[in-house]
Amino acid sequence: MKQRIIATAILWAIVITLPLLLGKWGAFILIAAFGTGAFYELLELLRQAGRPVDRNVALPAFVVILLAAILIPPWILPPVAILAAGLAITFIASLFKTGVGSFGSVAMITVGALILMLMPFFTAALMVHESGIILAVWVVAVAKFGDVGALLTGLWIGKTKMAPAFSPKKTWEGLAGGVVLSVLVSVGFVLMAKDSLPAGLTILTAAISGVLICLAGVIGDLIESAFKREAKVKDSGTIIRGIGGVFDLADSLILAFPTAYFINWLLF
Repeated sequence: MKQRIIATAILWAIVITLPLLLGKWGAFILIAAFGTGAFYELLELLRQAGRPVDRNVALPAFVVILLAAILIPPWILPPVAILAAGLAITFIASLFKTGVGSFGSVAMITVGALILMLMPFFTAALMVHESGIILAVWVVAVAKFGDVGALLTGLWIGKTKMAPAFSPKKTWEGLAGGVVLSVLVSVGFVLMAKDSLPAGLTILTAAISGVLICLAGVIGDLIESAFKREAKVKDSGTIIRGIGGVFDLADSLILAFPTAYFINWLLF
């Protein structure tokens, strides 16, 4: 636990300091670094689970598509065009690299992995372009403090298992605690940084958003746990002492960022 707390403090310092020093480009550096690291670890989990993923196609495709989303603002080229072109080229590359009888399984898993990990980091890049850094930090804070609330509440009063097949330590009591802390963080963030956030992010919408982002974060965590179960490993990597891998750190963001981006589009 001590190593986890130290690692978390260091990571939060990096997440806050880089955007403060470099502005949007600090945020983009974080998105590119964490996104590429998490995707690499996902590919490794799939390999360990015996899934026929083409890493030589998937990793370059992920980097190119994510960099395109970062370097090309959405008002210059629609994001859907970047995504459609990138996925189409990935399918074509898989077609020419695989033999007859294996294209379907290899291409679908390769492109599926690509879509899964592009969801959070692609939408995070779009959010920074469209709404600024503070809103993206708000999403990370709400999702990650939901993790903290769920962990602490689960350790304290957790009894009812939520999804024992994927994550034996997760409980419904922990989930409730995570939701409460996410809502508090979301509302507190809005009260402190109101002038830097969209006008539609009121106390009420912040509270509702906190619930939805926390729930999305828990499901993202379960998705990563399912991959680790198939690969028969405890952590996705060992790069971050006390936490594990980059994917272990980013798992709650898999659905949290797409959820927040949709909320931002719908309400703000």
